[in-house]
Amino acid sequence: MLEVINLALPFFGLIFLGLGCGKFKAIPDAGLAWMDFFILYVALPALFYRIVAQTPLEQLANPRFIVGTMLATFSAFAVSFAIGMVIRRGQMAEATIAGLAGGYGNIGYMGPGLALATLGSEATAPVASYSVSTTSCCFHSCHS
Repeated sequence: MLEVINLALPFFGLIFLGLGCGKFKAIPDAGLAWMDFFILYVALPALFYRIVAQTPLEQLANPRFIVGTMLATFSAFAVSFAIGMVIRRGQMAEATIAGLAGGYGNIGYMGPGLALATLGSEATAPVASYSVSTTSCCFHSCHS
């Protein structure tokens, strides 16, 4: 248990550091848009490209793993969406955001880093495969 805390603490430390900075100096939402763009369109793709480029295709193309993780992600989306519908009294747009937060939250930010730190280099192919497939589906659902 202590090992998990030691791995997760730096991630949460950065989150709380950001929260503290946000309380100290109010930054408008428009000012944070560059960070979202950088993380989603520059940093994560570069990380996954490096991982995918070094991984044999047969390790990445594991249909059972991809289908299983996609079903798990969809289940998290469905549960979060249903809870959002109840809490927001049928407001579809807000429930959809809740669903995306539930389904995408673990892969978009802390998930890859924690998985790689915890499981080591043997986790690179599953993390890359899951990240690429989940991100593709979530982004496609946002832009459809």
